[in-house]
Amino acid sequence: MVHCLSSREKQIIQFIRELGWGDMKIRVENGQPVLIYEAIKTIKLDEEPAQPHKNYQKKVQSNRFK
Repeated sequence: MVHCLSSREKQIIQFIRELGWGDMKIRVENGQPVLIYEAIKTIKLDEEPAQPHKNYQKKVQSNRFK
């Protein structure tokens, strides 16, 4: 059985794609999403140490001599 997505379902999918990574709670009525009432964006940190940005290093060094 093939179903077409409703406008609300398309909006939920778009929201999930933009969220990227995180948690959300959705209110559903009559089998359709009607409300996203809590969305928390989560950022997963890598285990590899981050390389400092070049401009940041320059600012830190210039602030030391003030």
